[in-house]
Amino acid sequence: MTTSSIPWFALAGTVFVLCCIGLVMCISSLVRGNREDRLASAPVIGESEITLSSAGDVTILIETPRTSADFRSFQIQLLEKKTGQMSTMTYSLMTAQGSVYGVSTMQVPFGRITANAGDYFVRVSGLRPGQDYSSYKLIFSRPYMGRMVLQIIGIVLSGVGMLGSVIWSAWLAGLMQPR
Repeated sequence: MTTSSIPWFALAGTVFVLCCIGLVMCISSLVRGNREDRLASAPVIGESEITLSSAGDVTILIETPRTSADFRSFQIQLLEKKTGQMSTMTYSLMTAQGSVYGVSTMQVPFGRITANAGDYFVRVSGLRPGQDYSSYKLIFSRPYMGRMVLQIIGIVLSGVGMLGSVIWSAWLAGLMQPR
């Protein structure tokens, strides 16, 4: 290591710290955004009522055990009590591409509506008699895919930047030699 390489070490350290800050910011905004996006949830039962506190685009999802497939036969009808406007959604392979998978559950999007603040009557048909749906949830969320994709890209780029700065520092220190 020479004295001329000290500024390069400082630059590599600065890049590492900036990428670390970026990583923490992207992860915290991903977790915070996922919590803030959820507007309402309800159990998956034949009929229920939900209240949306704000207007705007809403994605309707079903949270189900990861190994389940019977949600594909569900049909969701939403009736806005104030206007009487009805929306009907069924499972579609195209909308299911936006599914979010966890360790034991998955959230499958069924559709999107432009909702008004207020009360909604929800009817889920296609439920099999005698089947236990206690682990299923109907979720009303703000659209999240665009935001989530950008945050995941930020996480990956921050991680790659951190790794690159560590490799660069090791090379500057002479720990890595060309063959």
